[in-house]
Amino acid sequence: MKKKGLFFSFLLFILCSFNLLAENFPQKANKVEDFIPKGWKSVVVKKGDLNKDKIDDVVLVIQKNDAKNFEKSEDNTIFNYNPMAILVLFKNKNSQYNLVAKNENGFIVSKDKALVEELETLSSPDLDDDLSKSINIKNDTLRLLTRSEYVKGARVTEYIFRYQNNKFELIGLEYKYWHTSTDYAVDIAYSINFSTKKLIGTKDISGVRTDETKIEKVEKSIDVKDKYILDTMAQDTGIKILEKYDN
Repeated sequence: MKKKGLFFSFLLFILCSFNLLAENFPQKANKVEDFIPKGWKSVVVKKGDLNKDKIDDVVLVIQKNDAKNFEKSEDNTIFNYNPMAILVLFKNKNSQYNLVAKNENGFIVSKDKALVEELETLSSPDLDDDLSKSINIKNDTLRLLTRSEYVKGARVTEYIFRYQNNKFELIGLEYKYWHTSTDYAVDIAYSINFSTKKLIGTKDISGVRTDETKIEKVEKSIDVKDKYILDTMAQDTGIKILEKYDN
């Protein structure tokens, strides 16, 4: 009985620890700023209608500003590893904002963390510092553009969400990857539509020193059983989706 009691005490401690790490965001507020916790800062505020009521809603990207998460390298470069979060706020006719979605699970990481660990992070299509371009609200959909840099290549993913069934569900994924080695250049592009349950892809492998070229195309129906929600997306969700359906 004593060991059982110790186990439950330890489990309770772990659960409480996770709760302490999570931020308490309000469900409703009159200002966007009210959703930014103390010790955090705004990175992107993107406006647009996401629920067809002709009222501009808000996609808010915030980042913690804790000195403990800054590190200095040997050449005195400062790296910011502070966590980031994405919130989606619906604005009603009374000008009140309602929190309808949030992700603080590490789906999006800081630019420096992404660079060091070769992870995806929000990226402007113009490759400039304006991260507001990484978020696009179009045809009632929320589109997030991410990028991961490698030594001789890169990966770009666009996640397309739509508000349905009272949550933001992933309805599309656009993926591009290219890499150059000593002998070959690889260019891969995949498009997955979860509404039509279709996957279209192209893989182009070209010789760097030769004229050898190999192009593979795929177009197939996919058996979609899982639903991917903005709130529960993780850093590796996109890769897992590709691994699951590209076989």
